[in-house]
Parts: sequence; structure tokens; C-alpha cells
Amino acid sequence: AVIAAMGVVQRISMFGASAMLGFGQGFQPVCGFNYGAKLYDRVKKGFWFSVKVSSGVLVAIAVAGFIFAPQLISLFRNDPDVIACGTLALRFQCLSFPFHGWIVMSNMMEQSMGKTASATFLSVARQGLLFIPLVLILSSTLELLGIQMAQAAADTLTMILAVPIHLHVMRHMEK
Repeated sequence: AVIAAMGVVQRISMFGASAMLGFGQGFQPVCGFNYGAKLYDRVKKGFWFSVKVSSGVLVAIAVAGFIFAPQLISLFRNDPDVIACGTLALRFQCLSFPFHGWIVMSNMMEQSMGKTASATFLSVARQGLLFIPLVLILSSTLELLGIQMAQAAADTLTMILAVPIHLHVMRHMEK
């Protein structure tokens, strides 16, 4: 039931994440063109616009997902154990979902600017560098609750890392 629930939560989360990636890919050519033309104010305005719009949409999706978590899980599996486990995991995921606006836009901007080290780090942080150790640590200490909250914890830590990294890139652009 736990494996099924986490799979369902992952599928539901991918709906919003896919839209987020599409929005970010639309931002990339605007960012790259303006960065290459040394129009840094436009790069910053585009970034902030993209973060605000995407984060606003993600907040709305997160609120709906939090409220309707049991119903969303039951669309995929009509098993009470899967629904119970998946509901809490999805609600944890909804708490961190709005962070993707900053994380994805930062990553896309840094890719477009040729900042490969920071972009690569942000790309692997959420699912690799942070998620895998958090699953191991949280599941051994909090058991099922740790598994349910691991992705949200990885997203939160990725956000904590992404903010100073991206602000450094923004300050460097001002020079």
C-alpha cells in the first residue's frame, strides 16, 4: 500500500511539475536572448515575472491538492490503505509545491546564462543529493511518516539552497 501510495503521489505531482517545466522552457529563450544582449534588467524582470506567476499557480494547485488529497488519490487507487497513506504524503508534497516556482525558474535561468555548475547542482539536489539521503534517514527514524515527508523535505531543502545560489548569480549579473 505504501509503494502504491507513493507512486500515486508522484504521478499527481508530475502534473504540476510538467506544467512548471513547460513554463520554464518558455522563459529560457527570453532569458538567454536578453542575457546574451546584456539586457540584464530584462533578464531580472523576466525572472521575477516567471517566479510570481508560476508560484501563484502552484499555490492554487497546492491548496486544491491539499483539500482534495483523498479524492485525488482515489482516482488512481480505490484502496483505503493506499488512500490513507497517499493523502498524508500528498499533503506534505502540497506544502512544498509552491517552492518549485523559484527552484525551476532559477535553474532555467542559470542554464540559459551558461552557469552550468549551479544549474547542475540545483537539478540533482532535489531528486538525488537530498532526496535519497532523506528517504534513508527519515524512514529509519520516523518510519512511514519519514517516507511520506521525504520528498517535501527534499524540496524544502532544495529551496533553502536555491535562494542564496540564485541571489549570488543575480548579484554577479549586476557587476
